[in-house]
Amino acid sequence: MRALLLSGGIDSSALAFWQRPDVAVTIDYGQKPAHAEIDAASEICRTLDLRHEIIRVDCSSLGTGNLAGQPVSSLSEAPEWWPFRNQLLVTLAGMKLVTKGLAEIIIGTVRGDSDVHADGRAEFISCLDAIMRVQEGGVRVTAPAIKLSSEELLSCSGATADLLGWTFSCHVSEYACGQCRGCTKHLNAIQWFLRKAR
Repeated sequence: MRALLLSGGIDSSALAFWQRPDVAVTIDYGQKPAHAEIDAASEICRTLDLRHEIIRVDCSSLGTGNLAGQPVSSLSEAPEWWPFRNQLLVTLAGMKLVTKGLAEIIIGTVRGDSDVHADGRAEFISCLDAIMRVQEGGVRVTAPAIKLSSEELLSCSGATADLLGWTFSCHVSEYACGQCRGCTKHLNAIQWFLRKAR
């Protein structure tokens, strides 16, 4: 079984279209936009006829920055940094599905993520893959778009305008604020997609 961590944002949604996993997993770990992410991911799964699993674990007291509605940590290079988030999400997805035949967890890391997040770097993905692989189940962790920009991912994925219309990327609210890094990235990617489609 191949599982995709699906936040409902541009990158993970394009990956869903491209990779067609057996199951998509959306995780409410206590982040401010969780409900909107789940709504977006649910519609994307409905559109693509994908099985959708939702995991809810309240880690809100452990978060920092925009996603948690807390002050930004001095350890962070970006305001949406949440300590050890990608390994948390991969672990939770693994816990949910390892007894059901899980072989691979796909994450939506793209090239630009490595500029501000250590858990968006190739060496991190390699280490996380090694940690999951040596445990029960031998689950692999992959990031098929790690060498692509969001625009390149959109292009090679074949994602449609209908699918992208459901996506949601705000870091601070259940309604797009239009000002955070997530909203800015979302707007830029959609504008690029629409220009390319003309």
